[in-house]
Amino acid sequence: MKSNKILTHLQLHLYEIKYTINIIIIIFLSLFLISYYFSNQLIYLLINILINKNMLKYFIFTNVTEIFITNLYISFYISIFLTSNLIILLLWYFLIPGLYKFENIKILKYLFLFFILSYFIINIILLKIIPNIWYFFLSINFSNNYLFNIYFEPKINTYFNFYFLSFIYFFFIFCYFFIFYLLLLNNIIKLNLIITLRKFFYLKFILISSIISTPDIFNQFFIFINLILFFEIYIFIFFILNRYFFNKS
Repeated sequence: MKSNKILTHLQLHLYEIKYTINIIIIIFLSLFLISYYFSNQLIYLLINILINKNMLKYFIFTNVTEIFITNLYISFYISIFLTSNLIILLLWYFLIPGLYKFENIKILKYLFLFFILSYFIINIILLKIIPNIWYFFLSINFSNNYLFNIYFEPKINTYFNFYFLSFIYFFFIFCYFFIFYLLLLNNIIKLNLIITLRKFFYLKFILISSIISTPDIFNQFFIFINLILFFEIYIFIFFILNRYFFNKS
């Protein structure tokens, strides 16, 4: 009887996982279709800030299927991003029956903090960081006085490759340090240990930059420098908070 009861509970859990996966697939496909239907509006929203700053006037394409593929590409990325947030909520909902009340409250608090910070970080990335990176490279390319004319004509697929890769890099950095903050806050990792093993974190940053970036030395170096910069600022801020606020008697 006991083994049958355990089997029944296992079957219920497996059925719930299967049901959740079906929900995720349906929502992903729905988001994908909606994103594709409004792909022109999405493109305008993603390039609007560059148009307003006169950093972009038009796109070109060199393949008859390029715009179609780009629309699929944009729809896929947006659907994946929105669905991934849903997966986080569904995972928490799946774990609720096995957690204590204070654990659920703590997880809910962290999820709320994550989504609020994500909203501000996404706005900063889309409205500040990516346009400034775009302007920086444009200014470098056209800073010299050449003996011939140079015209910049961005391809639509190249631009959105740059756009979404940049977004992924910076949002990944945010997620990494948010998880890092939770580990420090719950004393799973000690601050002194991190400072002592700083060089090993640098090595990990090299591995991360080589994994998440394209096989380009410049991109890898760019991500590596950003990770180190955020890491050092993060450690300094947490050290100040830990010294003057958290340990305040």
